[in-house]
Amino acid sequence: MQDHDLFDKTALLCKANKIVNYLKPILSKINMNYSLKKVRKKAMKEDNDLFSYPFRFISTIITKWLLKTNITPTTVTIIHVIIGIIASILFGFGQYNLTIIASILFTISFILDMVDGEIARYKEITSKIGGWLDHITDHMLLLFAMVGIALGNFSNTNDNEILILALFASIFTAMVAIIVIGKVIDPKLNQLKAVRLPFGFKMSKKIHLGSFTISFLVLTIGALLKQEKIMFYIYIIMIVLMVIKAFTHRIKLMQIDCE
Repeated sequence: MQDHDLFDKTALLCKANKIVNYLKPILSKINMNYSLKKVRKKAMKEDNDLFSYPFRFISTIITKWLLKTNITPTTVTIIHVIIGIIASILFGFGQYNLTIIASILFTISFILDMVDGEIARYKEITSKIGGWLDHITDHMLLLFAMVGIALGNFSNTNDNEILILALFASIFTAMVAIIVIGKVIDPKLNQLKAVRLPFGFKMSKKIHLGSFTISFLVLTIGALLKQEKIMFYIYIIMIVLMVIKAFTHRIKLMQIDCE
């Protein structure tokens, strides 16, 4: 009888241990302290793009909430790409009410692009493939948005100039994409600075005007103000300056290596 009671107690202990082991990861996620201040500090520390800072205040709120779930950075990337594609299609209709909706969606897509990186860095699940995918989708959405905005303008004006401008803007955007993705793939290019405008700030040498954020702002504001031509001219000048800056820095690195 005693042996039977002992057997029952052992069986109950085994079941209790299994339940505890099953609940442990769930409870640890619930109790995990993802403070907004902590998430925001980490995000701000790794982003020196001046125009990104206001958007980081929004993205970190979303990141803090998503860190308590099983949502992965890849899932967020897929969502932001889908939203960005929908925005680009809406730009293409050339109707101002749809342009407003497209701009809102494009902004949401941009913020979610920050979120996926923040989740990846905070959970320490970054990888070269993830970085490569992130940059590919960023520049792909810029290209889609440019095509959508250009087609929307052309449907209203039948002006071929807007299509030519969009073509040049797309070519230079592809050049920036090649430079940025090259940094991720080739370890030798890691020393290259971020693709950015050749302007510095006395307050901090680290702060810069990066390519993606300012490109997003120019495209969105230009479409909302119905100044697509001026927008493309500004965009092309900016991207050309960024490409020249990137190649100049690369040449300097090559000269140092030769020495």
